[in-house]
Amino acid sequence: MSELKLQQSRLDGRYDILECLGRGSYAEIYVANDNAAAEGEPRTIVIKALNLYLQDAPDVELERTLVANFQNEAVALDRVRHPNVINRLGHGTAIDLAGTTFHYIVLEYLPGGDLFQLTKMRPLPIKRALHYLEQVCSGLAHAHKCGVIHRDIKPQNLLLTADKEIVKIADFGVARLDSSEGAITRVGTNIYSAPEHNPLMHTGQLLTTGLRLPHEHLTPAADIYSLAKTTYTLLAGESPRRFAQHALTELPEHLRDEPWGRAVLRVLEKATQNLPDARYQTVEEFWDEIADASLPPTLPLKMISPELHLVRRKPSEDLSVEPQEEFTEAAPPRPHFDVPAPVLSEIDTQKRPRIVVPIDEARRQIRERQEKQDSQRRVEKSRPPVESVLPASRKRRALVALGLILAFSGMLLATHKYVTTRWNPLTPVTQNVEPVVIGRQGVTTTDVNLRPVASAANDPIGLAESGSKVKVLSADNNWYEVQVMEHARPKIDPYSSDRGWINKRYVKFD
Repeated sequence: MSELKLQQSRLDGRYDILECLGRGSYAEIYVANDNAAAEGEPRTIVIKALNLYLQDAPDVELERTLVANFQNEAVALDRVRHPNVINRLGHGTAIDLAGTTFHYIVLEYLPGGDLFQLTKMRPLPIKRALHYLEQVCSGLAHAHKCGVIHRDIKPQNLLLTADKEIVKIADFGVARLDSSEGAITRVGTNIYSAPEHNPLMHTGQLLTTGLRLPHEHLTPAADIYSLAKTTYTLLAGESPRRFAQHALTELPEHLRDEPWGRAVLRVLEKATQNLPDARYQTVEEFWDEIADASLPPTLPLKMISPELHLVRRKPSEDLSVEPQEEFTEAAPPRPHFDVPAPVLSEIDTQKRPRIVVPIDEARRQIRERQEKQDSQRRVEKSRPPVESVLPASRKRRALVALGLILAFSGMLLATHKYVTTRWNPLTPVTQNVEPVVIGRQGVTTTDVNLRPVASAANDPIGLAESGSKVKVLSADNNWYEVQVMEHARPKIDPYSSDRGWINKRYVKFD
């Protein structure tokens, strides 16, 4: 089993994955924040991701079927837009943090759980069950009117809003569209699904009747079968497992003494007959019967006048079969999913799926800065090397530090040059000054080293080239302290001193 690596990541540059709500056979459900949600729209959404490798690596045929089912769900949701049907908000293809390519659909978030969880602890009162059932009938009748047969109606696929007042039909992955081509292999949950969904199920008489039913002749009666068994779960607080692929023939013991028990059982039994033609043919017809059966027993109405005819309004006339105005707007762009290429490098760079990235703040900022720099580089064709690796804030700090270092180095070099040319701390106090020589200018007769003191035992601190003009600053026995006024040729070391001691014999005065 290979789960997608999506925790704490950003998908498609806008959806921050928060947590995994659950995993099915080949799909993973995540709750996420939509950072690009328009004003007034919910920020919390659901990501339904198709994971082809959640079980084992599928064969080619199964892989195509799974992708087709995923595509089928998106198309069905676009066609059936209704207040009691979950709303599709978007779709896409991406690569998770481990490099796995996957398709996903963006759905509205319904935090109230599902009807199965609601009835798991205790069954619903008849009034509450009918409250939910009326909404499911409204959405399902609208789907049938749009040419869509859900084929997987069950409590787990009936989701609730946060206040648990509104129920919406979800999971149209195996829905049958009147324009779809070919059979879809997976056909719902056996406990709730109609027999014609699986003609190979060995159930006695069902085997022969089911085989005579062509796949393309599936009718709304298949959903009515599942709806009836879902109704049983709401009222009984348990799944109709013992009636799998069989009609409902009895209610749990605690419901048998209810005043509506026998009438409701009669409706459920008819709706779960093996032969589709023996069931109710429309959702409206089923709702009329179940609503009437749940009414308390009353005395016959005595007509005051034989001419008075009271026509009772059918419950189905109150079903919201037509979508409300808010659901008449165009659906998101129709998705088109292909089987992912086995080797990512073979995908065209311009068409490569968007990569899921971590949402760690620092790494996210680096990625955003890098994208901005790449865009600018394509326009300007050149960038200093530091700009291609550092974010803007760090780049500014680096440039300021570099400028300070260069300025400080320049100051050091200037100070060194001034010290070595204007003042020598090692120079002793001049003795035996020759007033006649001090201040005179002469020319060196050869290349002569400048010494820090009047002694040849010290290392030279500069050089007066042959023919250089020098000025005598002081004298000490056979040594002159001179200042080189003009070098005969360029200095070899530009930072060497122009002031020092040389032997008198190397100076010729004019």
